Amino acid sequence: MNVSRWLARRRMAALTKAVYDSALTDEDEPAEPSVARFLPGGTTVAALIVVVVLIAAVGVWRHAAEREHSQALAQSSSEREESGSASVATGPSPSAPASAGGKADDVVVYVSGAVASPGVLTLPASSRVIDAITAAGGTTPEADLESINLARILVDGEQIRVGVAGESPPPASSAPGTTTGTGTCVRLATANEAELQTLPGIGPALAARIISYRSTHPRLSSVEELDDVPGIGPSLIEKIRPGVCG
Repeated sequence: MNVSRWLARRRMAALTKAVYDSALTDEDEPAEPSVARFLPGGTTVAALIVVVVLIAAVGVWRHAAEREHSQALAQSSSEREESGSASVATGPSPSAPASAGGKADDVVVYVSGAVASPGVLTLPASSRVIDAITAAGGTTPEADLESINLARILVDGEQIRVGVAGESPPPASSAPGTTTGTGTCVRLATANEAELQTLPGIGPALAARIISYRSTHPRLSSVEELDDVPGIGPSLIEKIRPGVCG
């Protein structure tokens, strides 16, 4: 009797539990926390990527801009230094004489006598007497060129007078500081210091050297021999040649 009653209770309890379990749904059960709820979605991840890319691009652009600015400053400083050096190198020399009325390498001569257009002429320093006469229009028919050294190099400030045939031979030229304008000449073998200094380009020092040289060369008569005197060269010899007696 007790066993039957116990079995009946067991069956009732099992039935009651089955009914209760069938009445419960998924919504009645508490939801378990999900890890996926805390993870960012696809849109959020894309936005973060865009932000990171923009930050990196801005950093690269700023670095490139700073580098270009530094290079521009260095190039500008280098150009200023080169410009300053060029200005100093090409600036006018304080000791350079200013030319007035012609170049520094020109000579001014006066051509007179039997020429077509007598006057003061400016010619290159390397010009010769024949060039001056040609620049003056050439000679007239009565001109006498036998007494003029047409190949002589011009001296600045001299006078070239072309004589007329039949008159007394005029001096070949009259240079500053010479006495050739009066028809006199200097004999190298006998002239003293004062007479030697009447030749163009011969000062006290060169006159003393010529006399010293003459002491060992007593037969000095040719102007070419003066090339052995210290300080006298071919160009100076050509200048004094017209004033030396042959």
